[in-house]
Amino acid sequence: MGPRLLYAGALLVALGAGCAARPRPPIAGHAERSGILNPFGPAAMAIHPLTRVDRDAQGRLWIICHIELRDAWGDTCKSTGQLQVQLYRPVGGRASGLGSQELIWNVDLSDLDRNASLYDPATRTYRLPLEDAPAWLATGGDRPRDLPIARLRAVLVTTGPRGEERVLESEFALEG
Repeated sequence: MGPRLLYAGALLVALGAGCAARPRPPIAGHAERSGILNPFGPAAMAIHPLTRVDRDAQGRLWIICHIELRDAWGDTCKSTGQLQVQLYRPVGGRASGLGSQELIWNVDLSDLDRNASLYDPATRTYRLPLEDAPAWLATGGDRPRDLPIARLRAVLVTTGPRGEERVLESEFALEG
């Protein structure tokens, strides 16, 4: 056998082994045996970096908040439940925590029509236009320069794979 044939054979074996190796499933066992009702429900949530402050044609400020959900495999997914987005105004230094809570928006993702209308398939996120954003968001207020304009915190109360209540949280710094 020539070196080319040996090389081609080794390459085929390596490719075959690489394709056959699959990661271990994060939720082991068949759904019926393990009591899993929804294996593709959200396991993690993040406020996506597309989140921003925007101004509409009438000059009103909005926060366009993008929420991304991921299942146990790390794939994006949808979910139902109660979502709350909280706006914090930074106070003090970096060690002072989230800051002073200014506003709360509640979003009911249990309404399937509303849920579907908020989901943006292009970004694979929920796109939430949060109205009545405070005017200080436009200028950043009197915050120290080393702090973000504001902080957002999102909390989703949903159900886990076995039907149990699951609470997912995320924080995000709005930069100016």
